[in-house]
Amino acid sequence: MSKKREIPEVNKKNFPYSLVRIYWEDIIGETNWSDIVDIKKSKTAICCSVGWLVNQNSTTTVIMADFSFEDNNDIKQGGNYTTIPTKNVLTIKKIKI
Repeated sequence: MSKKREIPEVNKKNFPYSLVRIYWEDIIGETNWSDIVDIKKSKTAICCSVGWLVNQNSTTTVIMADFSFEDNNDIKQGGNYTTIPTKNVLTIKKIKI
């Protein structure tokens, strides 16, 4: 039987990022033939993502879904990240955990 591993502590000192739900606007495109009357009706998509807000400035907003612990419990790597143009962000709401 394997020994159960201890779950490392996550706190603001070793991981100062907020968990957020972000709504943003994205492009829509098609590669097939369509009537122009239908193309004129095309709209952008409203997207929703959930993740850790790791960076936001005037040009980009970056969230990531996953992170991993080093042997010393430091957090140095993340994965499954999304970089969104900040001008496309509609709203960001913190998720209390």
